Amino acid sequence: WDYGYQITGIARRTSLADGNTWNHEQIATLGKLLSSSQKKSHNALRHLADYVLVWTGGTQDDLAISAHFARIGNSVFPDHCGDQDPFCQQYGFYGNDRNQPTPMMKKSLVYNLYNHERIEKVRADPKLFELVYKTKYDLMRLYRVLNVSQESKKWVADPKNRICDAPGSWYCVGQYPPALTKLIEKRRSFSQVEDFNKKGEKTAYTRMVEKNRNHKEL
Repeated sequence: WDYGYQITGIARRTSLADGNTWNHEQIATLGKLLSSSQKKSHNALRHLADYVLVWTGGTQDDLAISAHFARIGNSVFPDHCGDQDPFCQQYGFYGNDRNQPTPMMKKSLVYNLYNHERIEKVRADPKLFELVYKTKYDLMRLYRVLNVSQESKKWVADPKNRICDAPGSWYCVGQYPPALTKLIEKRRSFSQVEDFNKKGEKTAYTRMVEKNRNHKEL
């Protein structure tokens, strides 16, 4: 998410997204995984990443902003919260009380990684994720994704599976491994604000944004 710059620049590791990621579908995929259940998230993450970083301190930590993860995820994956709930209100806290998570929030990956061993009975699934590092004051945590697919890692690393803009070009875009095909096929192309007047079917999320914009609520 926003920390992709530091992950890449300081740790010298590839991140799934950073503050300059313009591919909304990529951001939405990450948002869906962070706000889905541990099992659902792991089913995809084991084909994408070795570690999950969670910012666990401050007023705008990952739990505080996680409602955005769910909403952005739902803008591309309408089955995440459903077309009847385009703003993903089912994901959050009752009365904004962190001690009263909604069922969807309580099952989510980010909630469980954030509150692992902080709240009674809240744990990262030991079969799926392992806490390998946390800072002195527990402001940041790093979890290892267990049972990472070596087959997918090998496929992604193969230059033959990258798409170059021209033969011999340095600009070659990677692709999702075949194991994620079913997940990626569920995505709907997102309409940016400037594209909202284009023809064709619009998602419930797009219609909601248009309605709010027309009522000057954005």
